[in-house]
Amino acid sequence: MIKNCCVNTWRYAAILFGVFGMVSVHAAESLGFVGKNDWLFLRSELSSPAEAAAYAETISLIGRFNKVLAANGISMVVMMVPVKVRVYAEHLPNNIKLNDYTVGNYERINKALQAAGVTVIDLNTPFLNSPLRNSDSPLFYRLDGHWSLIGAKLAAETFKAGIEANPMLKKALDATPEVAFQMNIGKRKLPTKVRDLMALIPPNSGNFEPERFTPVSVIRAREQNEANRVPSGITVQGSSFSQEWTGFVDALRFVLQRDILNVSVTANIGSWFGMESYLSSDAFQNNAPKMLIWERPEYTMRAPPNFKFQDARYASNNTEWLLRASAWAQPTCKPSTVSAQVMPVGLAANGAHLKDGNIVTGPTSDKEFFELSFDKPLGKNLDFGGFWPRGGNAPIHIEYRWG
Repeated sequence: MIKNCCVNTWRYAAILFGVFGMVSVHAAESLGFVGKNDWLFLRSELSSPAEAAAYAETISLIGRFNKVLAANGISMVVMMVPVKVRVYAEHLPNNIKLNDYTVGNYERINKALQAAGVTVIDLNTPFLNSPLRNSDSPLFYRLDGHWSLIGAKLAAETFKAGIEANPMLKKALDATPEVAFQMNIGKRKLPTKVRDLMALIPPNSGNFEPERFTPVSVIRAREQNEANRVPSGITVQGSSFSQEWTGFVDALRFVLQRDILNVSVTANIGSWFGMESYLSSDAFQNNAPKMLIWERPEYTMRAPPNFKFQDARYASNNTEWLLRASAWAQPTCKPSTVSAQVMPVGLAANGAHLKDGNIVTGPTSDKEFFELSFDKPLGKNLDFGGFWPRGGNAPIHIEYRWG
């Protein structure tokens, strides 16, 4: 259900501080700043040519990941949320101007993704040209970094139009079951408590009038027994822009008339960890979607998996992320041309530990080992598989010798 909600602004500030490390770039400046007409903005939405290599790395990873999904029958769509500083540039303060790089960044990223074979939905153009942009219900919240209910609905409608214009996406959509949803619009505007940027601007910046928006709700037209519910064929893996409180995924459900699985995560976790978590989950492994929507804020595209300001719990080597994600995305492993043989030493010296060429054993000591011999040289990346008892936590040491 679409609804207004209060975001924990102090937690949001901590997330941005950790994820984007703005203090290292703007040591004497706040994470947010005040514009004209009481509009608030996030400083990390401003980009520069110095970040081009980071953007390119993200684009390359997404392009290669997309090829794996396509080879396994999954249509992925990347949809970037345009930065608020561009959509509402007229409200920027006089001392902050958009540089040419920020002005053209969205189009530049979209073209690069398309060149890499990735299907994208352009939100920047409709957001800049929408007649609702300067209405009394704008596309972004004035005091918050997220799109408003109006912006979320425009994004959903734009996505639907993109599907209708793309035969591949239309085919993927048609392969998913229809579910009737209805949208209910409130009769009057109500105050909203969504104002995450208030915690990021300098102290004593003044008082700001709360915003008012007309509440909207999306519900199933007919109640359905959970036991009889057909698995969804569409998944949104997104950011906080796609969390249920924003109304975006509900708007998608309504315009597409489809049930949608929402596995979006917050900025401190990040898109890469969020995507890998979904791929490894039972939800994906037992029912891979026909269509996977990857929603990402434009400014996070400069943060690949190994982004230095990412929380260490959720960071990863770029290549290793791609290998893991690709492995999870494949229903079956592609057979290797390299053959392995268990050598008759260590555990395998005892015939009781061998079954159909595999080592099968109970509890072992730290001195136990087994040895494999390969008939061809191995590449840099090698995966080992095995089964260990639940609750086991002993480290496994692998030694790899040439010759």
